[in-house]
Amino acid sequence: MFKLSALILDLDGVLYVGNTPVEGVPEFMERWRERGGKAVFVTNNSSLSRRDYVRKLEGMGIRARVEEVITSGYVAAEYLRRRSPGGRVYVVGEKGLREELRRVGMRLVEEGADWLVVGIDRRFNYRKLARALEVLRGGAGFLATNADPTYPTEKGLQPGAGAMVSAISFSSGRKPLLIGKPSTRMYRMALRLLGTEPRETAAVGDRLDLDVLPAKRLGLVSVLVLSGATPREALRGLGEERKPDLVLNRLPELVVG
Repeated sequence: MFKLSALILDLDGVLYVGNTPVEGVPEFMERWRERGGKAVFVTNNSSLSRRDYVRKLEGMGIRARVEEVITSGYVAAEYLRRRSPGGRVYVVGEKGLREELRRVGMRLVEEGADWLVVGIDRRFNYRKLARALEVLRGGAGFLATNADPTYPTEKGLQPGAGAMVSAISFSSGRKPLLIGKPSTRMYRMALRLLGTEPRETAAVGDRLDLDVLPAKRLGLVSVLVLSGATPREALRGLGEERKPDLVLNRLPELVVG
């Protein structure tokens, strides 16, 4: 049992799979809020904006505020706002990523871009690949929201943003700056929002490489749930540097002091 005052919660595979909440999660979150527990919701998935994720969570009976949601698209937008205010961006990505970039004043263009920003894009095609290559050959910076190989859905695992990022990286010979997990950027931002110490904060995710690894780097309590992308067999033979502090079938099994 851990004495926890805050949770950093991944979304896909932890709170829901596709559009279906994981069993017992809405009730668990309500109990957590009632006892005064803090929460921040984090996701590498840039397909939706923070506002869209709030609406999605509330539609499942999970209370959330925009200020409590951190997406890789939001972090990418904040990075560019500081690094290249008002810059020109060519986007391979969906509505949520575009919305976050526009929110901070970035100009979305088809040509003459200062930056290529890549997120999950379920309409990715050869034209977009060719345009991305042209942008990079023109000297643009290369930023990727994440390189997740897959994400969980009701139909099983589907290709993640890593498929788009890998195609562009292979074609161009360029490596992107990765904004999302396993970078610790999102978790560090979450800790600042929560105002808590790592030892009293649990990071809950469904992947060893993307969720558990950055949690352990920051000294957070690392919790792996098996309701998403990772099967129990993947835990065999893990070294201490990769072993989560807790392994649960699903989030509502979490017992806190």
